[in-house]
Amino acid sequence: MAPLSDDTRLARAPELLSTEFRQETVLMSLEAGRYYGLEGTARRIWELLAEPLSLGDLRARLQREFDAPPERLAADLRSFVEELVREGLVVAGP
Repeated sequence: MAPLSDDTRLARAPELLSTEFRQETVLMSLEAGRYYGLEGTARRIWELLAEPLSLGDLRARLQREFDAPPERLAADLRSFVEELVREGLVVAGP
């Protein structure tokens, strides 16, 4: 995986199935045969990625919504997005 930059475009992987269940978003990867549950901030990130966004734009939107130190938000977001990309839930491109 190439390193993520603020300009990296992020999009949901098109082959995933998702549904809302109470306060959780449940994702299923048919290809991997795995389920994922997203709550809280993770769920909000998923909602924001309904349309492709750059990592920088995603961070800016979250910073406006959440009261978190900018450095902490940036580090946590990068780590989470890297995990989403590794799991094949999000596609990262130029």
